[in-house]
This record gives sequence, C-alpha cells and structure tokens, in this order.
Amino acid sequence: MSHRCLVLGGSGAVGSAICRMLAREGSSIAFTYYQNQTAAMELARNCGFSFAMRCDLADYAGVTATVDLAAERLGGLDALIVAAGTSGDDRFWKCASPSNYDKLQQIDQAAFDEMMAVNARGILAACQPAARWMRKNGGGNILIIRSIDGIKPVPSPIHFAASTAAVKGMVEAMSKELGNYNIRVNIVALGILEEGASRKLSHEVIDAYLKHCSLQRFGKCTEVAEIVCWLAWENTYMTGQAIILDGGL
Repeated sequence: MSHRCLVLGGSGAVGSAICRMLAREGSSIAFTYYQNQTAAMELARNCGFSFAMRCDLADYAGVTATVDLAAERLGGLDALIVAAGTSGDDRFWKCASPSNYDKLQQIDQAAFDEMMAVNARGILAACQPAARWMRKNGGGNILIIRSIDGIKPVPSPIHFAASTAAVKGMVEAMSKELGNYNIRVNIVALGILEEGASRKLSHEVIDAYLKHCSLQRFGKCTEVAEIVCWLAWENTYMTGQAIILDGGL
C-alpha cells in the first residue's frame, strides 16, 4: 500500500524537494502552501497523486482542520512532515558579523508571539490530529524540520532560537507519550542550505559558517529530502531525536 504523507510547507524549497522525492518513491501526498499558490499548483501537477491546500500555521483551528481534511482525502495518514515556518522580520538577520546579533532589545511582544504561534504552537495544532489518525493506523512518523538555531549555540535571533528549542522539547515529550502507539516523533535540524531562508543571512555569517563547517559547503535540499523520506518510509525505532544536518559545524 502507498504511504500516505502530509507535508506542511510543501511549496517551499525544502518542502518541494521532499514532495518530489516522496512522489518518486510512490507515496500519496497532500501538501500545504501559504502564499505561493502558483508554485503549489505546479508541484501538485508534477507529483502524481497529490493535492495542495492553503494553510496558515498561525491559525490553530485551521491547521487542525487541514490535517483532518488531508487524512480523510488520503484515506489515512502514515507520515506528517512539517517543513513550514517563519524566520521573522528580515531586520533580525541583517547583521554585520556573526558576533553582531545584538537584537535583543528590538524584539517586542508582537514579534515574539508571532514567532511562537507559527513555529511552535502550529506544531501542536498539526500533531494532535495527526497522532489521532496514526493511532488508528497502528503507527506512523512525525517529522518536524527546523533550523539548528536553538539546538546548537549559533548566532541567531533570540526569539527564532527560542521557537526551535520549544519544538525540540515538544518532540521529546511527544515521543514518550506516543511511543505506546508506535508513533515516532523526530526533529530534523538544518544548517545553512543553498536555497530557501538561508539567503537572508549576511555574507559575513555565511563566510563564518563555511570556515567552521567540516565539509566546507552548504547543504542541498535534496540531501534533506533523502533523510526525511527515509525517516518517513523506513524508520521504525528512532524517536525523540534531533537529527542534525549541518555538514559538521
């Protein structure tokens, strides 16, 4: 039977690479987009049995309804992959050097609340219905894709790192609660990639990353997709872990 996978944030650079690889492996796919409907429709046409839905991770009820709708249309749910999120206002990333992230005083309540609503609370909204569907199936895999910020001590906007650290704690706690139902929950933590949100970083930060990265290069979205697809399809024992893909930073 085909694996039934939902990818939140499927129209992004990482999410679309995951969808394409899942499709090549024969999965039935539902995925979401937030703004880029044109890219989402094109991706759906290229991925065989797949369909796209608009979803705002900050909308708790909307996320829950989206997961339920996707699972109903797929006939169940074997894997939930969350590749959606926000990096916040660009001004928090425009820094002169890796040590010049003195943005603490610029973070106001609205910026903090938005970051946590999308990057942390939205995860809970997605995992609750996903876990119910997977429990009916006898198990499944939940994968949350985030940055290494908040997992490793790297220069980062504080509220962004806090949202990732919150997700790491949620993943660890969910793995304990859902293990009895054969549901594995892991976080895939990414370093700088060639595409996507990494383009917000300054040249100084990028140069410092390459200097300290063992492989001395950025990651590729296809490399992320390979790990994620293995976890979605093959993983039966790994849970509660942060799998770090950063080239050896």
